[in-house]
Amino acid sequence: MKLKEKMVAVPIIKHPMVYLLLVLVFLAMLRTPILSVFSRPEMILMIYLGIFLIFSVTVGFKEIGPFYNKGGGIINLIGITGAVYVCGILAESFTGYFLSANDPQLLDQYTFHLSGPYVLNQLARYSLVGIGEEIFKLCVFFILYWLGVKVSKHKLGSCIISVIVTSFFFGLLHSNYNYDQWLNITLIIGVGALVYFYFLFKYQTIVPLMIAHGLQDFLVSLEHTEELTGIYSLFLVGLILIWFIARFGFGIKVKTER
Repeated sequence: MKLKEKMVAVPIIKHPMVYLLLVLVFLAMLRTPILSVFSRPEMILMIYLGIFLIFSVTVGFKEIGPFYNKGGGIINLIGITGAVYVCGILAESFTGYFLSANDPQLLDQYTFHLSGPYVLNQLARYSLVGIGEEIFKLCVFFILYWLGVKVSKHKLGSCIISVIVTSFFFGLLHSNYNYDQWLNITLIIGVGALVYFYFLFKYQTIVPLMIAHGLQDFLVSLEHTEELTGIYSLFLVGLILIWFIARFGFGIKVKTER
């Protein structure tokens, strides 16, 4: 099945108001003082990201469930995950280079001490972030896609527009790190999200996106420790070298089509 056919075959949600409520509550947590009443607001936010996972395997399973396949086996899942990770980072990096935007989120200002508890905390945190935020993006897409099809009756056009709007909206949500650079942040992260959507539709599985997303954020958190400075770039280079060796050195081919 070609990519165009896969995009047209995306299911239309049956309960858009439930999806909308789930998304709006999450946005309220991000952009209003609603979490200030809690002593540990970040934990509440992480719990809500977990609710996205629960939603995806219960109420939203009919539409989201088909995207939980393993992409043709564990080896292919690893291969697709690596491709998503590398292509997503390269897309963001090239966009940042084109915009002359180096660290628009000002992440380099943060430095943490490397310790066992820190690593475990960041691993748990970004595992939830990777899972929850990818389901969040899919939910936003489903809402826009439902609306587009309802208004225009055109599935492919609605799908393309919904992907673009969802991607750059997701990028915009990260602008709180540095509002002065909101446009650069929106474009850089938005382009990365577009790459993720490409892999989602091509291979019909959201699992590699969750893993790649969580892994990228986790490695960024390790990058901001004095002991592991440079690990983010080294891991990326390592993945690219492994692909070249597997592809050209030993003649191993990873099947990435279903």
